Order: sequence, then C-alpha cells, then structure tokens
Amino acid sequence: MSKRVLVLGGAGFIGSYLVRELLGHGYTLTIVDNFSKYGYLEHDFFKHPVVRLEIKDVRALYPVDFKGYDIVLCLAALIGGIQYFHRIPYRIARDNNEILTHAIDCTLAACPEALFVYFSSSMVYERVQEPVTEAGARNQLVPFTNYGMQKLYGEYLVTGAARELGLRDLVIRPFNAVGSGELPMLDRQGQVAFGMAHVIPDFVYKALIGQDPFEILGDGEQVRTFTHARDIAEATVLALEKATAGENFNFCGAEPFKIRDLAVRIWQKVNPDKAMPRFRHLEAPAADVRFRVGYSHKAREQLGWQPRFGVEAILDDCIEYVRLHRDQLLIK
Repeated sequence: MSKRVLVLGGAGFIGSYLVRELLGHGYTLTIVDNFSKYGYLEHDFFKHPVVRLEIKDVRALYPVDFKGYDIVLCLAALIGGIQYFHRIPYRIARDNNEILTHAIDCTLAACPEALFVYFSSSMVYERVQEPVTEAGARNQLVPFTNYGMQKLYGEYLVTGAARELGLRDLVIRPFNAVGSGELPMLDRQGQVAFGMAHVIPDFVYKALIGQDPFEILGDGEQVRTFTHARDIAEATVLALEKATAGENFNFCGAEPFKIRDLAVRIWQKVNPDKAMPRFRHLEAPAADVRFRVGYSHKAREQLGWQPRFGVEAILDDCIEYVRLHRDQLLIK
C-alpha cells in the first residue's frame, strides 16, 4: 500500500523537488503551502491523481488534518538570503518556531506513529571554520543570525519532543540548496535586491544584465558548498526508506567554491565573449558567514547516497531557468 505523506511547504523550492521525487517512488501526497514567498506557482504535479493541495498557513491546520498520515515532512518556513535574514529577524524566529511547534503538536495528537521529518539548515553551522559533520551541530558556538539560531533550536524542539512525548523524528540539514526554480528579487528601481534571495540566482541575473561593476558582498572570499535540490530530494527519499527514527543527516555537495570565483564562473558562462568587470564590494553584514562546508559521509555510509550534480551542472541549470523566467522577477 502506498504511504501517505503530508508535505508542509511542499510548493516551495526544495519542497517541489521532493514532491516530484516522492511521486516517482509511489507515495500519496497532500501538500500544504501558503505561497508566501513567490505568490501562487502552478506546479505540474498539482494535477497528479495522488496529489491534493491545501492553500493555507500550516498554523491554520487542525490536528484532524494530520490524521492518517505515515510521514509528515516539515519544510514550511520563512527563508531567503543573508539580507533577508537581517531584515526580519524577529519574524523569522517567531513564525518558524510557531510553524514547527504547531506541526509537532498536531502530529502527536493525530498520527503519533508517523515519522516527523524536520528540514533544518546548514546555517546552524554559521560559526564553524572547518568542514562539518553531523556531530558538529551540537558542539559549536551558537549561530549569529536568528535564522540559524531558530533552525538549531528547531532541532532541539524536535529531539525534545522525541524524548518527552515519543515523536518519531528525523532531522535533515540541506547545504545551500540550488537549481532551477529560484529567482532573484528586484528593488523598486529594478536592481537586484541583493541578499534577499540566494547568491546564485542573484549572480546569474547580474550577469544577464551585464552589471558593471559587478556587486558582491564583502571581499568575496567566503566559501560555500552548493547542493542541487534534486540531490537533496533523492537523499531525503533514501532516508525515509532506510533510516531509523532519531537520526540526522547533512546533505551537501562535494565542491567548495569561493563566492568571487562563483561570480567569475557565472559571468563566463553567461557572457563568454566579454571580460569580467571589476567588482564593487558591498558592505557585508557583521554576521556574514565566512566558511560553510559540510561532509556527507554519514549519508554515504548509511543511505548509499552521494551528490550527482557538480557545480558546473548546477550553474547551467540555474542560468537556463533565470534566463527563461526573467519576466517573473518580483519587486520587494
């Protein structure tokens, strides 16, 4: 019999990739999403015969709405780029905790045997200066940003509910999820509202419009690991099928990249006949993360997973998507 899955935030960026992967493995899905980031998006899977869509905030659900599910996936959250984190820090901490605790309580009340999967973030590792493993999430200085701190606290909420109330929990930490499906945001002057979305779609748009000088935050020496959302979706389904409750996994790409090198590579792909313009270094927030690189050894050993998409494939995918959807960019 097909397992029934409740996907909270299933129309979002990672959520949409995960929904497609779950459908490919025969799951029956209910998606709950309020479309707060981009507005309503007409995903192809909404008309699939085993998909039901509920357009509402997770906090508007009742325990009865959780009844009968085998798995609850909690992806719903306020999320954006580094400037987004600093623009609404209180709202991020408040709303994301409210969403998570409401989902936990409803799961325990209506489907206590279900596996509850919490999507945390690599931002819990904001103050780590070396490649991280799962053990590092609880053995480090606290994160700088409210977003990173809330995601770490969310892990404590989930594991606390497991110890106290018997929640069957699984924690997943995606590292810089990227791929087609994400767009930059513009300010009212038509310029990229830098840092409100993620860095790759921001850089792609700047390369497409030939921005000169090319704006980056800080010195560009920040180091990141980027992971295609399809890799994260595939790893998540493996975890649903192979992992035991109480586990946690880092899902991350295998190629660390400096941000300035990323900008140059994107420019070369978009404008192969034009020299890279000089950089304009924007002031970075005080809490700008210098280094965030992870290991996925545990996922490889326990799930048999490793990322399939390298940086070159990721950039090609993102460039094609932003190029095709430039007319859908949002003013923020």
